[in-house]
Order: sequence, then C-alpha cells, then structure tokens
Amino acid sequence: MERPNLVAEPAVVRILLVEDHPLIRSVIRLACDQEQTLDVVAEVVDGDAALELCRSLLPDVVVLDLALPGEIQGLDVARRIRDEGLPIKILVLTGRTDDESLFESIRAGVDGYLEKTAGVRFIADALGRVARGERVFTGEQERAALAELGRLARQTRDASGMRAVLTSREIQILELVGSGLTVKQVASRLGLSPRTVEAHLAKLYRKLGARNRVQALSRAASLGLIEIGPHAPSPRPHAP
Repeated sequence: MERPNLVAEPAVVRILLVEDHPLIRSVIRLACDQEQTLDVVAEVVDGDAALELCRSLLPDVVVLDLALPGEIQGLDVARRIRDEGLPIKILVLTGRTDDESLFESIRAGVDGYLEKTAGVRFIADALGRVARGERVFTGEQERAALAELGRLARQTRDASGMRAVLTSREIQILELVGSGLTVKQVASRLGLSPRTVEAHLAKLYRKLGARNRVQALSRAASLGLIEIGPHAPSPRPHAP
C-alpha cells in the first residue's frame, strides 16, 4: 500500500504592526493579505503598546516605524527587544532616508530597513525574507552604513585629539557660551573679567580652526565636545 504524499503546510508568519499612520498600516495589511503565510496579529501606534505586545504575543516579525508618538520611539523599541532577548525579527519601514537613521537602526539590531515608498509586493517579499532569517538591506544602504561608521570613527578620533589640547576652563567657557550666555554673563558666572573670557575665546578659535564664535561652537558641537542650546547640560565645575 502506497503512503499518501503529505506536503507540510508553510508556517504562518505572525506580524505586529507598529505604525501610527492608518494609510501606511492599510498598505502593510494589503501586502500581507496577498501572501497566505503572512498574518497581521495586532496593530499599535506607539512604543509602549508595542513593547507590551512584543512580550505577550511574541510575534515573529515586527514592522516598525522609527517616528512614533510619545517618548518611546522606534529605535527605543528595537533596542529593548534586543536587550530583553525576545526572539523577534525587526523590519523597519520608515520615511527617514538619512544615513544616521539607517546606521542607528543597524546598531540597534534590526533585520531590514525599507522606505515607506516601497511597493506592496516589495514589502511582502521583505517580510518573508526577514522571517526566514535573511537581512534585508540594499547594497547602497550597506555602503551608507559603512560610510557613517567611518565618519563617526573619525569624529571620535578628532574629538579625542581636541580634548587633549583644550583646557578644562576652555571647555567650561565653550559650554557656557553654547548655552546662550554672553561674554559678560560668562565672566560673572566664573568670577572672571570679560577681557579674560575674551582671551580664552581667542585661544579657542585658534585651536578649533574657527574665525568667530559661531564657527567655534559649530565645530565643538560637531565633535561632541559640547551641546548647544538652552537644554544643554549644566557646565561642569572647573577643576582648581
């Protein structure tokens, strides 16, 4: 007697949508509806709800937007999923096309990165590939991520070298000026004369290769030496 030819049913991929725009959610649902193996098990619009459902439902794949309402953004969700060791694949579907967002997503451990302009068929294909354990990044995206990695490495190296030549007083003055204080206000805060502060600033310009205060602050901020604006952290005390 011949045995029946049994064909195993393909496994269904359970998908959680994390997206606050209803139109984008409908496009993703349409992509999943065209594939029998893709099943949207839940939809949420914010990071808090996404993390709760990741823990309770353990979907196979999370389709994740980077820009979400509330304090917990898409990258925060991705990092928490990885930090908690949840066995979930992550496909980013975003409107952000900058290299930094791509690089930070890769650092967070996502499995794929798609722009929201991708077609329905492309989204469905990407979901299937991610579920099978493939990484979905274009060659251009991988090159951009490597370029961003190189830029950050150079910035870190440059910042380290600059910190070695700046005194703690000069960094303190940079931080105060970067927080919006005038020379007179900086002098009053530090118990110095305005002329002394101006002398420190002149040395800073030379060391930073800047011709004025704006260029100096921009250079220092790009190196990560200071944060500019009213919400910058309080300057550190000057070492005696």
